[in-house]
Amino acid sequence: MRKALKIRLSILLLGLNIMAFGVNYYGFSPKIQAIAEHESFEIYFFTDLETGINPSLQQVGEFVQNPDGFWPFEAFYVNTSVGTDEYTGRFRGFFTGFESQEFIFYNLLILGIMLFFKFY
Repeated sequence: MRKALKIRLSILLLGLNIMAFGVNYYGFSPKIQAIAEHESFEIYFFTDLETGINPSLQQVGEFVQNPDGFWPFEAFYVNTSVGTDEYTGRFRGFFTGFESQEFIFYNLLILGIMLFFKFY
């Protein structure tokens, strides 16, 4: 691989890593919500972690919103029931559950790949 391509690829991977961590840290994610008679479907673009006055924890519970997993081995789609006759489906976003452990791991992985290409 050429040196310029390695640098661009490294910057791209680091940028995605920083974006994924920042989105989860600040809870920023646009959302689309489709509501039918007894069903609703929510699509979060980046993460379903919400901060503010009315977080979605009130609707689906903390365990569903923050399951213990390692990105990308997260539950990206969950089904929840708000009531006995109401159904809610949720796509949790592309970077859901990307926390500090994943941020450190993937930064070290990128650094290791860069060092591998430098020495070989």
